Amino acid sequence: MLFRSCTLLGALGLPEQIYAQRATALARQLPEALARQLAAPMPADMAAQVDSALQWVEAPGHHVLTLSDPGYPQNLLTIADPPILLYVTGDPAYLQGPALAVGGARTSPPCGQEVARAFARHLAFHGWRVIGVLALGIDAAAHEGALEAGPEGAGTVAVMGTGIDRIYPARHRDLAHRIAAHGALVSELPLGTGALPQHFPKRNRIVAGLARGVLVVEAARQSGSLITARLAGESGREVFAIPGSIHSPLSRGCHALIRQGAKLVETAADITDGLGGGPQRGARRARESVAVGHIR
Repeated sequence: MLFRSCTLLGALGLPEQIYAQRATALARQLPEALARQLAAPMPADMAAQVDSALQWVEAPGHHVLTLSDPGYPQNLLTIADPPILLYVTGDPAYLQGPALAVGGARTSPPCGQEVARAFARHLAFHGWRVIGVLALGIDAAAHEGALEAGPEGAGTVAVMGTGIDRIYPARHRDLAHRIAAHGALVSELPLGTGALPQHFPKRNRIVAGLARGVLVVEAARQSGSLITARLAGESGREVFAIPGSIHSPLSRGCHALIRQGAKLVETAADITDGLGGGPQRGARRARESVAVGHIR
């Protein structure tokens, strides 16, 4: 039997109140075995994770946001299963406000990456934060484009499918540092968690939840960006797709989205019009510089 953490929090209150409950009280909301487990003393491995997180958050630029934190991104509260907590490196304020997720193929050719870079640069320059997953190809190009918008741009956020202290792929370590300095890295996974396939669909729901819409630039039929687009649509977000050659396998995912109702995009104005306008250049509030902690 599955349950959502937000349901338990709604019924019993804050985490400290939940952990203060007896197993009999918890069993009214949970399966009995799970209620007994939650009421039992914290296992040693979990206690070690808590200690590591408390040490990690002491470093400059490191933050942990819980569901009850005022800084928790409000958009995530509208999805079906919001993360209980978020690890953030950088400025948590970048998790708020108008944002667009940009994703696509990891193996995109240079022309496709340049399209993603140009769209992201334009959107960030006009006040739209760019959300990605730090992946090769389209996502990396989108992050780079948003950073190229400079200090007046809205910045960029990378949602990670690893622990916040594990950069994947490793070649993007420098990009991750630049994102943390002009945006934020975010993960719900415990520190030290490596890259495992089952983590990526869960990560994609955070991407979709943070954004007001998702733009897919290039994607094969089985692309992970299509999962993000589906989750976005299910959460009431807009889905946009850029068409391509009928002979390219990397166009098939975008064409499938368009057939399913995604908005066909040729210019950045197609996106801002689809979202009902939005912020313009200079709309982003001034931010103090954020000291970025060490990323292994």
